Amino acid sequence: MFRYLVLILMLLTIASAVLAANVTVTLNGQPVTVPVIDSNGKAFVDVAALMQLLGGKATYDAGTAKLTIATTAPASTGSPVAWGTAQLPGDEGKIGQVYALRKGDPLDFRLNSAEFTVSQVRIGENTYTPKANEKLLVLHYSIQNPRKEERIVRFDSLRFTVVDAMNVNHEGVGNWGDAQSANDLNLSLKPAQRVEAYTIVVVPAKGPIPKLMVMPPTDDDGPVVRYDLRGKVTPLQPPVADPTDPTGATALQTVPAQLSTPCSCSNFDVTVEKTEYVTTALDGDPPGEGERYFVVTLLAKNKAAADSILRFDTFTGTLADADGQEFRQCDTLVGGTSNRAFDQGIKPNAEARVRIYFTVPKDVNAKTLSLREGESRTYEFGVQ
Repeated sequence: MFRYLVLILMLLTIASAVLAANVTVTLNGQPVTVPVIDSNGKAFVDVAALMQLLGGKATYDAGTAKLTIATTAPASTGSPVAWGTAQLPGDEGKIGQVYALRKGDPLDFRLNSAEFTVSQVRIGENTYTPKANEKLLVLHYSIQNPRKEERIVRFDSLRFTVVDAMNVNHEGVGNWGDAQSANDLNLSLKPAQRVEAYTIVVVPAKGPIPKLMVMPPTDDDGPVVRYDLRGKVTPLQPPVADPTDPTGATALQTVPAQLSTPCSCSNFDVTVEKTEYVTTALDGDPPGEGERYFVVTLLAKNKAAADSILRFDTFTGTLADADGQEFRQCDTLVGGTSNRAFDQGIKPNAEARVRIYFTVPKDVNAKTLSLREGESRTYEFGVQ
């Protein structure tokens, strides 16, 4: 409160050449505009407008002649505070609020949003993919240099730790992405320059993330900003979201999926385009007497930052009939139109159409197809 009052008293002494106008003043080195009234050579600042810039709130009740000043904005407003008016960390951080972090070499930090996802997230040359029992918490934030000298901003400028519903800590991946380019963030910020960034924390698939802590690189370099993230993270969506969790914070490990819909696995997004029975030879090998092949055509898109190998063991498929009897996937992957084996690297963001297949008796009709890549979650399709 004391520093707010000092700033108010300083602004009250600013001279103005107008009777009543929006005047640009300098606040913590940044130009801002607030209503000012000139009277007898003195400038009177609208305290409500000033407190809004400072991250607080001022209200005046004319009936009781009572002025009320709060030094922090109500949590329900969600309004960001102007840069250059960074607040010191308190007991609980607010999304959209600017905080001054690091005593020795200050940075201004603002958490903009957070979201859950089970899709791949790329940062530079790294691709982060959750396992079946995991999801990703993606944090979007802004960093500004409040100093008069240039400062390096990169992955170790701050630390991110979250606490899950079982009170277990999970550290950030130690990599920051530039929101504009998705490249690794390693930038020399000029004075007052701001950059938009993101990072990832791998967390359990089940349950909310109650707490986020944003910390300086070392424990003795200043206080910590603590955020209560319950109800503030963009939730997962169907079909990945567990319908028994109304908060959208739990990801299914086995996901009901539809044909012609991309599914996020590990390196690849995979789309089951069609299924069919054939009796022709695949990779030179025809089905046996009384058997046929159940063939699944896949469109695989490489979501990794580097080439990914696509071959017979990239995807693990399980086929089941109405009685629950399961059939093993054949140890060959063939091209989408050719009957030759497919085994090659796929470039980032490139697609390849391939087919997996199963040997089944001619009198058996498949009911469900389950598909996964490595340790990814399983996608289950209804088939005919």
